[in-house]
Amino acid sequence: MIKRGDNLLFVGKRKYLIKLEQNKFTTEFGDFNLGALVGKGWGTKVKTHLGEEFVVVPPRLPDLMKKLKRAPQIITLKDAGIIAALTGLNKEDVVVEAGSGSGALTVYLAGIAKHVYTYEIRKDFYEVAKGNFQKLGIKNITIKNKDVTKGIDENDVDLVTLDMEFPEKAFKAAHKALKVGGYLFVFAPVIEQVSRFRNFFDEKHFADVQTFECILRPWNIEPPDKSRPSGNFLGHTGFLTFARKI
Repeated sequence: MIKRGDNLLFVGKRKYLIKLEQNKFTTEFGDFNLGALVGKGWGTKVKTHLGEEFVVVPPRLPDLMKKLKRAPQIITLKDAGIIAALTGLNKEDVVVEAGSGSGALTVYLAGIAKHVYTYEIRKDFYEVAKGNFQKLGIKNITIKNKDVTKGIDENDVDLVTLDMEFPEKAFKAAHKALKVGGYLFVFAPVIEQVSRFRNFFDEKHFADVQTFECILRPWNIEPPDKSRPSGNFLGHTGFLTFARKI
């Protein structure tokens, strides 16, 4: 049942993500009477005062992530999905992340893992990410305003992710924190960065080092014979490098 304080996703000609705190919400299609939704079930159909119909559904993580306050560029969902898939991330895993940035990847990983410990050296980014976690009410994230290259407090972790200018400076700390067989992941926006830090992988400490790029292209489906790939899509976002502790 819908109650005060819930996040509501209105799906119709557009989508609106609204927190049920006030009684009215105004859109280009008219006003929603939010107060009337208290006690109703998910899937309820509602109309604006102009007669436009929407369906109210509970938002999921990708919907909520769109409302995050941004500081630096975030790691996108397409890349986050590859990270989870290729590392086999699961509900028993403990993750260490650096840096937090706006906290988008942190939020995604926390939706799967047991706990995420995230390090952010910049105070301004730390405050943005912390605010985003609090706004979403996520409990299994611990954020630290610390330099990960100075050491990682956690031990026996399953995954360490690094999104920073010189990730190789944290390789020693990451190796120490990881359990045997655990994954180190590095995000880099340019290939020159990858070429540099890959020289710092020690074959005695890390194995199965691989770098990928993920391109997600939507299609315009217009039956019966006009379907084609969309010319408007998010192409390159970054390079994804994975390695396993041995």
